[in-house]
Amino acid sequence: MKWRRNPWVTVGGVVLALLVVAAFGYFAGLGPMSRLNTARGITPPAKLGGLDRVTDAQIRQQLKLEETRDALSRINDGKQATVEAYGNLDGQRLFVVIALRGKVDIDKTIKDSGARPEQVKKVGQATCVESTDNLPTQCYRGSNTLTVIAQAANDGVSVNDVGPLADEAFKAMK
Repeated sequence: MKWRRNPWVTVGGVVLALLVVAAFGYFAGLGPMSRLNTARGITPPAKLGGLDRVTDAQIRQQLKLEETRDALSRINDGKQATVEAYGNLDGQRLFVVIALRGKVDIDKTIKDSGARPEQVKKVGQATCVESTDNLPTQCYRGSNTLTVIAQAANDGVSVNDVGPLADEAFKAMK
C-alpha cells in the first residue's frame, strides 16, 4: 500500500513557513518586512527615570521637539521617529530622548561626532559619550528595529545618569 500525502497539508505547511519567516523579518527588522517595522509608530512613556514627559506646548516649541522629529524622519527615508523631553526647565535634570525606527550605526555616529575613545563608555547596555565642548552627554542603545539616543540637557550630568535612561527608554519604546 502506497502512502499518499494530502495536498492541503503541503500547502498549509508552506503557508505556515512563509508566515513564520515574515513575522521574523517584521519583528527582527530583517529583509523586506523590515520596511513595515520602520513604519510602526513609537509610543513614548509618560515617565522615564522618575521624570515626567514634557507636554506643555510652549516648552515643546521652545525645545524644538516636533521640528527635530520631522527633520529626523525626513532624512531617514520617512522612518518613524519621536523626540521627547523629560524633566522640567526649572529643575536640575532635563533629558531629551530621540527614538528612531530602524538600525543606526552607533559606532560610526560616535566616531563622526568627534568623540575621543577615552570619552566613550559602556553603561548598562548603552554606549555613552561623555560631554564635550560642543556635545552634551549622550547615550545610545539600538537594535535592528529601534535606535534610542538619550542626552542630558543640563551641564554636569554624567554618563552614569544618562545610560540607565537610554536603557529604560529603549525597553519602553520597543
